[in-house]
Amino acid sequence: MGDFVLNLGIKFQTVSILVKLIITIALFILLHLINRSTFKVINRINWSSHQTIKYKKIFSVINKIFFILLIIPIWIYESKDILTFLGLFSAGLAFAFKDLVSNFLGWLIINSHKPFQVGDRIKIGDSIGDILEIDWFYTTIIEVTQTNKTYGQSTGRLVYIPNIKLLSVEVINETNTFPYTWNELEITLTLNSNWKKAKDLIMNIAKNELGNIEEDAKHSLEIASKTHPIYYQNLSHTIYTSIDVGKIVLTLRFICRSRNFRNIEHNIVESILTEFEKQKDINML
Repeated sequence: MGDFVLNLGIKFQTVSILVKLIITIALFILLHLINRSTFKVINRINWSSHQTIKYKKIFSVINKIFFILLIIPIWIYESKDILTFLGLFSAGLAFAFKDLVSNFLGWLIINSHKPFQVGDRIKIGDSIGDILEIDWFYTTIIEVTQTNKTYGQSTGRLVYIPNIKLLSVEVINETNTFPYTWNELEITLTLNSNWKKAKDLIMNIAKNELGNIEEDAKHSLEIASKTHPIYYQNLSHTIYTSIDVGKIVLTLRFICRSRNFRNIEHNIVESILTEFEKQKDINML
């Protein structure tokens, strides 16, 4: 195999750099078309979504490796040609495709530092969603609804984020190392309400809805603390009491899985409304 590559390299020794460059580009385009055609064939096969994505990725990697193997004999024989090619190619890319080069560098950093991976829920700038794919130039997420909290339901829309953006804005990962988040739910009462009774009712409702989530969170925390210095002394839900203008504010603070806040909030709020409706000495604002 080595002799074959060297012999082929000798044949390209007398070929001009321009011709080598044209051949390289032609090979890239040809393999790109083969890649697209293969993807269409895979799409027509009756595989599950997981299998389809898996085999697409495998073929894509094989295609890229094959491309590198094909261009090695073209440029390997003389280091002068390689350096010239890299110099011209890099300069051309930097001038004409600086965004693409930046996005590719972003892809390299993402894959080396692993700030997130496929399946994580992230917030990048104004975009929030679950990661579907991390490609050479773009990271694809499926959008979730945005409210005053970073939680919501899927909208079904796909958002393509340039990888370079991931290096220039903050990235919030909600599900990677520690897939739990702290959340707060405010309940406001009139000043003449029996706030102690209300507090006990809310705490009982929280216990019923949250169950034994603290133990699960504690186990995840032990794993996460081996990667990041994340330490919580207390994972129990609690209620903070405060007074604002003309009202008493009870703030329920609790921990739950990152993607489960909306359902838990719904259940807790409905249970609170049902219980408070029975109490004559508790009035909400």
